[in-house]
Amino acid sequence: MSQKPLKAIIADEYKKCATDPVHFMKKYCIIQHPTKGKIYFHLYPFQEQVLRDMQNNRYSVILKSRQLGISTLSAGYALWCMLFKQDFNILVLATTQDVAKNLVTKVRVMHENLPIWLKGKSIEDNKLSLRFKNGSQIKAVSSTGTSGRSEALSLLIIDEAAFIRNIEEIWKSAQQTLATGGGCIALSTPNGTGNWFHQTWVEAEAGGQFKPIKLHWTVHPERNESWRVEQTELLGEKGAAQECDCDFISTGDTVIDSEILVKYLDRVEEPIERKGF
Repeated sequence: MSQKPLKAIIADEYKKCATDPVHFMKKYCIIQHPTKGKIYFHLYPFQEQVLRDMQNNRYSVILKSRQLGISTLSAGYALWCMLFKQDFNILVLATTQDVAKNLVTKVRVMHENLPIWLKGKSIEDNKLSLRFKNGSQIKAVSSTGTSGRSEALSLLIIDEAAFIRNIEEIWKSAQQTLATGGGCIALSTPNGTGNWFHQTWVEAEAGGQFKPIKLHWTVHPERNESWRVEQTELLGEKGAAQECDCDFISTGDTVIDSEILVKYLDRVEEPIERKGF
């Protein structure tokens, strides 16, 4: 019985990756773990479902617990779009440029560790952006009122959306650039009520344009009550309810300053090493 030629095997794998972001990420994406170094990105079932939702919905708003790997998941989805779609323009918006840059760095690490036959040809590669020969690109910007205004976007990723001060103005600007068919992924833990993220979530639950995705801490298969108790000890009752239980707690305050946010959250993605290949 003749063995299938290597070129045919690669061609089949390429087609699978092009049509299925879950297959692409589970089998080929490597991430930089803070303690384990470079490992394959294990996807839990809840992460696979979120990835499907990102793929199948133009607008997604993700209300999440801390440390679920959703920023990393968004980076993997961004890379998949860049590789397998022409002229796909992605903008990453966050509380600070450094936070946005972190997501672009995750895209870069995944791309650098792909097999050669999956890689895109880079024509621009720096700390804030990555652009391929096929016209697709990703850029990181800070949260200013003019963010996302200058060019048509295929996808806007808003990281920690509840903590961006002037996001209402930014969203008005961005909507004009998304009018040609672009989409948006807004993800965050909650930060009080009345802000853009909270209002967008409420409207999404009522059937608005965004797909609502809620990720309580219990969706993670390795989280248990001991972990939840530990979070209460670290963050206090109110902080743990917000950060882990996805509770919109009215504080009477406006959005937390972004510098305080970075120090307070100190997030670490904790994917589990996948066995085998």
